[in-house]
Amino acid sequence: MSMKKIREKFVKERLETLRSTVRTLEAAETAVGHLRDRKWELVRELKDAGHDFTATSEGMDIVLSSSPSFNWK
Repeated sequence: MSMKKIREKFVKERLETLRSTVRTLEAAETAVGHLRDRKWELVRELKDAGHDFTATSEGMDIVLSSSPSFNWK
């Protein structure tokens, strides 16, 4: 097999792997987006129910990861 054919085969295989990786990554990013939305929905529900997020280290992680526009008052 010539070097040109070897290179073409290599490129073809890598492009297919790249396409597959991109599809997998897009699906994962979509799933992460849904999980983040659910997380903040739960945080709002707990906040509205009077939960004190500053009382625990886990709660403070939520506070610190929130956007600056999130109203904790």
